[in-house]
Amino acid sequence: MSTAVPRWNPSSVATRREQMLLARLGNHRKLFAFLYQHRLELFDDAFQDELAAMYRDTGEGRLPVPPALLAMVLLLQAYHGVSDREAVELTVVDLRWQLVLSILGAETQAFGQSTLQAFRERMIAHGMDLRMLERTIELAKKTQGFDWKKLPKTLRLAVDSRPLEGAGRVEDTINLLGHAAFKLLRGAAALLELKAEQIAACAGAPVFLAPSIKTGLDIDWFDPEQKAEAIAELTRQIDALEAWIRRQAGAAADEAPLKELFDCIAQLRAQDLQPDPPGGGKPRIREGVAKERRVSIEDPQMRHGRKSKSKRFKGYKQHIANDLDTELILAVSVTPANRPEGEGAADLAKDLSRSPRNDKIDEVYIDRAYVSSELVRDASGAGAQVFC
Repeated sequence: MSTAVPRWNPSSVATRREQMLLARLGNHRKLFAFLYQHRLELFDDAFQDELAAMYRDTGEGRLPVPPALLAMVLLLQAYHGVSDREAVELTVVDLRWQLVLSILGAETQAFGQSTLQAFRERMIAHGMDLRMLERTIELAKKTQGFDWKKLPKTLRLAVDSRPLEGAGRVEDTINLLGHAAFKLLRGAAALLELKAEQIAACAGAPVFLAPSIKTGLDIDWFDPEQKAEAIAELTRQIDALEAWIRRQAGAAADEAPLKELFDCIAQLRAQDLQPDPPGGGKPRIREGVAKERRVSIEDPQMRHGRKSKSKRFKGYKQHIANDLDTELILAVSVTPANRPEGEGAADLAKDLSRSPRNDKIDEVYIDRAYVSSELVRDASGAGAQVFC
């Protein structure tokens, strides 16, 4: 039976205990009182409809925690600057959180840590994180609960990047090829309605029947000659597997999802392997690192990066534009780890364009990597001083 996404319906009438807590807040931690007093405006029926639209109404599984309550938790979490785990704990031990969330007196947590993480990801995927931020700004202006005139008249902007480690598993050449081929094997098994073990046996690719690729190859990995032979044997069995699947799948081999899996293997072979000179035909691991080398099967955008001559990382670069006076982060962007810093400035400029203070930039603090970016050129052209 289909069920609706639950609504958050805090009371509009303050209890005696709530009135006591509100009186104690005064001007200290003012946001708690503000959110309590205006929570019904912030999360009105129309906005709760928008939040509910993020969920499919299938009736499967347990009912989610009211999305509006979790959205309010994200605001409190940002205000306090705490982790997901701490945010869950504060719903039990902090009366101010309980006051805002309308769970005063609760002795058990209102939701789990994984629920909050999944909700944040859902908000971002649907663009509702920015939508909620816009609503808080509209509410602050409408109620005049916060005096925007106290903000600095001009904006001092600092831009920099930092390493962002990827979540995908990073593997060496043999495991990358084996991982990609095994995904192809499983994809073909689902399409052809066969067991992966049957396909591997029929195709003459027994290495994929072993617990791991390197176990299946069964060599002394400290012996350079055996290692070279292992590469040749692995690619031979991948060729056999690909050929068998193409014969059995027919036209489906050139369509999703098999096409993407074939393309992935081709990409890995092109970036990591080269024929054994002088034309012997046996592939070997390429010397050096390909310019756009893929390092993970599950996350194809991850790349090798270098923070310094001696410090390397694998994943991405996170670019941040920060207001030096208020310490607010006004814009963020992410690029693969091997891309120049200046490329991240384009998306920072898009984020900054949403800020009502974007035209008030007076100073920009950067390192040399951002000097030629459009963000810096435009700010300089508008009269901002650039400190490099």
